Amino acid sequence: MHDPATDALTDVQTEALISHIRTRYHDTHRREFPDLIRLARKVETTHATDPNTPHGLTHALEVMIAELEAHMHEEEEIIFPAARTGAAGLATAAIPGLRSAHDAHEAALNQIAAITHGFRLPLNACRSWRRLYHGLGKLAEDLDEHIYLENEVLFPRLGTQA
Repeated sequence: MHDPATDALTDVQTEALISHIRTRYHDTHRREFPDLIRLARKVETTHATDPNTPHGLTHALEVMIAELEAHMHEEEEIIFPAARTGAAGLATAAIPGLRSAHDAHEAALNQIAAITHGFRLPLNACRSWRRLYHGLGKLAEDLDEHIYLENEVLFPRLGTQA
């Protein structure tokens, strides 16, 4: 869900919006994913016999970050330069695929929510497990904001609703 601070970004200049998306979302995802993967691996290993353990979470996160990294790279190499210069061309053609990738990221988050039983911690959850679920909640919020800004604010500036 987007918040009023995000809504305020709909009125900012394109360059400022791109800078915000890169620093607030792309850089944050790249910085935080390794710790989430490390914590997931630790929880899955340490609590392997606990029925509440989010088995498969490490793999789901590894797949998600690989797909997200490729997606962010495409945005940084194609969409952002086109948005800065106003030359939609190739960027316009890429937008439907990027929107589809956004849908896939949301589906990956839904899979993670299923693996984690809706991010519900068991009563005996250790500190690492708590940090992991807190980080996953932040990831879900960040990705929702990130997708909103691109789909509803940035992409339309390229002259397409594709």
